[in-house]
Amino acid sequence: EADGAFNGCPVRRGRGTHLIYRALSAPHYHAATGLQMQVSDIGRAVGSDGVHFRKRERFIVPEEPWEQYGCEDPRVTKLGRTYYIFYTALSPFPFTPGGIRVGVALSRDLERIDEKHLVTPFNAKAMTLFPSRIGGKLCVLLTAHTDAPPAKVAVAWLDRPDQLWSESYWASWHAALDRWVVPLQRRPQDQAEIGAPPIRTRHGWLLVYSYIRDYFTAGRVFGVEAALLDLANPQRVLARTNAPLMTPEESYELRGR
Repeated sequence: EADGAFNGCPVRRGRGTHLIYRALSAPHYHAATGLQMQVSDIGRAVGSDGVHFRKRERFIVPEEPWEQYGCEDPRVTKLGRTYYIFYTALSPFPFTPGGIRVGVALSRDLERIDEKHLVTPFNAKAMTLFPSRIGGKLCVLLTAHTDAPPAKVAVAWLDRPDQLWSESYWASWHAALDRWVVPLQRRPQDQAEIGAPPIRTRHGWLLVYSYIRDYFTAGRVFGVEAALLDLANPQRVLARTNAPLMTPEESYELRGR
């Protein structure tokens, strides 16, 4: 994390909070390319109050061919005894949309990774798992085609966890992508990407997401919006904000990276 630590996902465990976050290195020699590169790992830190953290360490590191140029932007859900950590996996280099995909790491205790898998065989980011079965099925949200627009926020239903990394399952799902779209996009020139894992409320699933207005122009504006999804059918939008809850205003939001 020599250059930055950001996009953290907090997870309550016992009396403490684990923060799973993207950690970006300083430029260094990468053996596979022979170039000076910055590479992201996923870090882990532990705290008791949700503000101050200790024991910062590397948690998910690029090891497999499909992630060797970076692991980014984790979203964590506990279901049963297992923590499912979805992240953006980067490979090959130079980067192309088809090499920016979703990976998942499974952990029983948030102390070590038990297994890792490539999830989507197509370009996608921002996958998250609902924290309980819905109608007896596992349910995930993801943003397909983030780097090969038009991007689409969509839902996927699964019977078993191992379908998450089934190439045949995702090939069938992707062939019918329009069937699974969650209608969050207001205009074709905008783009929506899932933010945090959904939170169950008595009124529905609360989903916070990024809404990028005029995505295809130099004047694009990244805002934060929210929607309420039906508890039994998260593809159904019950309510949503009509305008961003937050947009860049401060100097540190308008400049830098």
